[in-house]
Amino acid sequence: MHPTATDRSMPVTDLAREAEARGLTGFSLPEHTHMPVATESLVAGYPIAEKYQRTLDPYIACAYVAATTSLEVGPAISLLAQHDAIALAKAVATLDHLARGRLVLGVGFGYNRGEVEDHGVTPRDRRAVVEETVALMRALWTDEIAEFEGRHRHLPASRSWPKPERPGGPPILLGARNSERNFARIIAWADGWIPAGIGVSFPALQQSLAGLRRGWRDAGRAGSPEIMCLFPPGSPDEMSRQLEKAAALGIGRMHLRVEERTRDQVLPVLDDLAAVIAQHQ
Repeated sequence: MHPTATDRSMPVTDLAREAEARGLTGFSLPEHTHMPVATESLVAGYPIAEKYQRTLDPYIACAYVAATTSLEVGPAISLLAQHDAIALAKAVATLDHLARGRLVLGVGFGYNRGEVEDHGVTPRDRRAVVEETVALMRALWTDEIAEFEGRHRHLPASRSWPKPERPGGPPILLGARNSERNFARIIAWADGWIPAGIGVSFPALQQSLAGLRRGWRDAGRAGSPEIMCLFPPGSPDEMSRQLEKAAALGIGRMHLRVEERTRDQVLPVLDDLAAVIAQHQ
């Protein structure tokens, strides 16, 4: 599941335990470090919801969830350009090590230009910064003596442990819109895709996945890209249809998008989803 966990919503560890008890297997959280007042009223033509001023840090929250459940955890998505790459590599490796390989790292570029600017990154550079951050982190996760030299990220010859549980680090899924440029990025340096701006109910997703998988094979990459989709709550019939379509498209992870909700608001939704899951088993 994918809640917008805040200081006003159902406590995140309680929510994770309730999700696990109902048969869910994954737990992902969004990331916003802060919300600049100058941009909070409108971004990309849409008002920014107040909940994004109050989101929990996804890495700390996921550590609590990993320690108290057996769920797969991770941010979806983490705004890598807003982090120190070396420190984040250590945090991710530590979380994956302690969670025994249950971390999936959803990453993205970020849409709030003011937010990324406050971290010292110009909006036009944020995509390159994300790509270099991934490369630097993978070097630290993989090599006994790691180094990296890019335009935006730098690492002299260095040692760092622990290494993540899985060789090379956790799966990295790029959250991005459907475009040839983003698919080229996924094929070049990611392990999969979190579709943004397109839902599993749209027939276009089938065509998009076919194109991504074809490009993946043509590039000589092994296996298939991992896919995670976020879907909204609905009636049991609606959620059942969503899961059926996802299975038909070979989507490996479906996370229910639950907005900022209290216990009384969210548990009935989880009960409905649990009934749907039981029908599909």
